Amino acid sequence: MAIEAFSDAELEEVNAIWRSLPEDHVWCGWASVGQPVTEIFIYRARAHWRRFLLTKAEGRFRLSDETGGAVAEDASLKGLLARVEAMPGLKVRHSPDEGLTRFRG
Repeated sequence: MAIEAFSDAELEEVNAIWRSLPEDHVWCGWASVGQPVTEIFIYRARAHWRRFLLTKAEGRFRLSDETGGAVAEDASLKGLLARVEAMPGLKVRHSPDEGLTRFRG
């Protein structure tokens, strides 16, 4: 399966989705990698920081964990977020006193 580059519109959608999330959401940041962008790192904060890899292949978006194991896959970015948020334990929110800061450029 060949990895595809993210379009500018898809990068804008990732950013728009992230900015629309509540401040205490477990997805606490993202960063694109390379040019053209073929990998996006999604950062999660819950008990400890984790980094997930978002890639696109065959018109589908895939989120993988640190070991390369598939976490979720969907044809749309919003669908992928819905699949991830449906996972048990991800509805837990941080309390404001945990000291997590979100940067919103």
